[in-house]
Amino acid sequence: MRIAKDTPLAAVTRGSSPNLRRAAGFLLVMLLQLVVANGAVGAEYAWQQLPALPDAEGFAGPYAGVAGGSLLVAGGANFPDARPWDGGAKVWYDTVFILDNPDGSWRTLGRLPRPMGYGVSVTTDAGVLCIGGSDATGHYADCFLLKWDGQQLRVEDYPPLPSTCANMCGVLAGRTVYVCGGTETPTSTTALKTLWKLDLDHVDAGWQTLPELPGPGRLLPTAAYQSGKLYVVGGASLHADADGKPARTYLTDGYSFTEKTGWQSIQDLPRPAVAAPSPAPAVGVSHFLLMGGDDGKFVDFEPKTEHPGFPRDVLAYETVTDTWVVVETLPKEVHSPVTVPVVQWQDRWVLPSGEVSPGIRTPAVMSLQVTATSAAFGVINWVIVAIYLGGMIAVGWWFMQHDAASTTEGYFRGGQKIPGWVAGLSIFATMLSSLTFMGIPARAYRTDISWYIGQLPILIVVPLVICFYLPFFRSLNVTSAYEYLEKRFNLQVRLFASASFILYHIGRIAIVLYLPALALAAVSDIGVIPAILVIGVLCLIYTVMGGITAVVWTDAIQAIVLMCGATLCCVLAAIRADGGIAGVARVAMDDDKLLQSLQWDSINVDNGTASVWVIFVAFLFNALVPYTSGQDVVQRYVTTKDLPTARRSLWLTMWMSVFGSLIFFLMGTAIYAFYKSHPGDLDPTLAGGDSILPFYIMQQLPVGISGVVIAAIFAASQSTISSSLNSIATAWITDVDARLLRPGREDHVYLQSARNVVVLIGTIGIGVACWMAFTKIDSAFKTFNEIIGLTAGSLGGVFALGVFTKRANGTGALIGAVAGIAVVLTLKFTAAPVTGLMYACIGLTTCFVMGYVSSLPGGIRTGKPESGMSTGWTSDQA
Repeated sequence: MRIAKDTPLAAVTRGSSPNLRRAAGFLLVMLLQLVVANGAVGAEYAWQQLPALPDAEGFAGPYAGVAGGSLLVAGGANFPDARPWDGGAKVWYDTVFILDNPDGSWRTLGRLPRPMGYGVSVTTDAGVLCIGGSDATGHYADCFLLKWDGQQLRVEDYPPLPSTCANMCGVLAGRTVYVCGGTETPTSTTALKTLWKLDLDHVDAGWQTLPELPGPGRLLPTAAYQSGKLYVVGGASLHADADGKPARTYLTDGYSFTEKTGWQSIQDLPRPAVAAPSPAPAVGVSHFLLMGGDDGKFVDFEPKTEHPGFPRDVLAYETVTDTWVVVETLPKEVHSPVTVPVVQWQDRWVLPSGEVSPGIRTPAVMSLQVTATSAAFGVINWVIVAIYLGGMIAVGWWFMQHDAASTTEGYFRGGQKIPGWVAGLSIFATMLSSLTFMGIPARAYRTDISWYIGQLPILIVVPLVICFYLPFFRSLNVTSAYEYLEKRFNLQVRLFASASFILYHIGRIAIVLYLPALALAAVSDIGVIPAILVIGVLCLIYTVMGGITAVVWTDAIQAIVLMCGATLCCVLAAIRADGGIAGVARVAMDDDKLLQSLQWDSINVDNGTASVWVIFVAFLFNALVPYTSGQDVVQRYVTTKDLPTARRSLWLTMWMSVFGSLIFFLMGTAIYAFYKSHPGDLDPTLAGGDSILPFYIMQQLPVGISGVVIAAIFAASQSTISSSLNSIATAWITDVDARLLRPGREDHVYLQSARNVVVLIGTIGIGVACWMAFTKIDSAFKTFNEIIGLTAGSLGGVFALGVFTKRANGTGALIGAVAGIAVVLTLKFTAAPVTGLMYACIGLTTCFVMGYVSSLPGGIRTGKPESGMSTGWTSDQA
């Protein structure tokens, strides 16, 4: 039956409709923006001179930070009367200067407790924390906070360091301050290897001593905090010279540290760097910048008045590939200072004063802004993307015109005429999504392919579904998977399950919309929001028009497109890496990018677990949940003509999942190998942990090929979105509207309601995705696996109770579901040491056990079960 012309959404499916013409005009405007958009391909370094400090000499070793929104610079030392080689004496200062805005003027704000310098300073939310330091008489352990409220400068004492210390490095990591290295006295002939931390949430506990830095002790190293790790690089070790005085050895080694893994060595600096501005600016998601620093090359240069200064190159360290590269050379008008803190203020990094050559300071205050640059993505690429998007609309239009979606039977089940191979590809595309396309390569790039072990449980899940679950759904001839739960338990269980599915998939739509939009934003300047609108609205249109038939056929096409795009990208990345495929294999082996991190003798369930057994079990349940209780997957089981065809569709899905996911993991490894040998091509401003694939597409793939791969990312997203939209509509109409709210209405009423639901839910999903664009998900692939356990583990447990037991009743099933959700929520929000990957397992198991135990008082179900309600697994005592 066709949709009545006077229904609210009938105009959406009529080519002569003004609404459709307006929608087409909106999409045309969006696509025109795509054609002229530019993509991020690199970084731009903009240096600016801020107002100079009101001191003729300037200072080395000052404290600096931000308090009350203003920039504070305090203390430090210089040679005001004569150069040191002319007998000048070093003088320490206690003056505190303030600059309220970058184009303002410095003024004197107050004074420190004593003249000091050469300590560490970090910006906290309470003010500038000044740590240790020295004066003309010795070193100090004192720590104090400079607080500025716009009216008064106050100095607040903080717990002292465990010992006197100056010339060290330090950095703020979240709410923890780390201090490393330095010297204990001015005459020390050995430098410290100490690492101390102060928890700002528990200041009264004082400084804690952590494991010592490996290698030699050092003074004036550079600290950085990036990607959850503390980094300490360069500096100089000390030894006694022939006269017993301290002499320096310039260092190039560096180390990373976390309290969980301890110290680990990183790639050596390409040159020594002593007293480089610290802490080093952390930019993007995986870089930090080391600016200048004394390399010791001119330590004995004469005459000292003509000293050429310190190195002017800016080195970037990339934490994933463990590589250093020169990314910038300071302009001639910019000094290269040492012994100066780095302060992040507003949208820039500030270097206030410092030493520009031995004994000579500068009052100049320099700032650095690092921004992404853009280049045209190209009309050809966008033509390819537009052809793909137009093709999807055409598929939906074709099936609408051929009455494939003119009844609820056709709209929800495709008349049970879908070929098995199409249904199989549709399930694969639905389960894959843009989360896989972008998230898995990003994870393989950042870590390794160890999570591929998590793709193998599908070899267990599919046979389990075919043997025990599929017969239920086919023999009962259900439209919604949750119809079975009413037959097995009661209406309340059915409604609970259906509502859980609907709420979860609204969120899922938003996630898989956001990721391809992020990909588009990474290669263009149209922004994430317009991209979300284009992808979402187009998908919404063909889903509304063609129903499940259009969804499964577009899914099948999208599965082919996304696998072709992924394979092409993987092959090209491997070929373009140094040494080709053999080079990729060599790098993967040398850098432990394969399965080397897996632990066979561990059952550790903490975050970051590498246990083979934990990963395998976690992903087993993460796959079991949607394949046994997800309407979007179960709906495919009933679109084919018979049970054998449905089985064949699942076998195809299984092998596609095993080999397809391997391609995505290897793609990330190949991209890693490429950038390992071409670190200068990486963009330090790259934002978002999952952005490496779209960045590589834009930067390295030829014109036309990049358009194909972007289209593949769109395909991965739209296949999941369309499936979620149609399955939500199916669940709502079948489980709620036709069953509870408006039973017995004519078919066309439910059909029109289904279309309304698709539009409503699609609109909500698009809106949530736009909101997510402001929250910056770090790793959506891992986030997705956590969410699936939080919302769906208990749902899988309810189905397992129905399939594998006869004792379980409706009350017990609901108790079990609530218990499963409660346990998982408790683990999540109490920060329990359990990886989120295990939430589906925990939720399902808790639901099953509690549901069964809660049902025991009710006894065994009596009466003859409906046809198709039992399997050989269940027994009279189960």
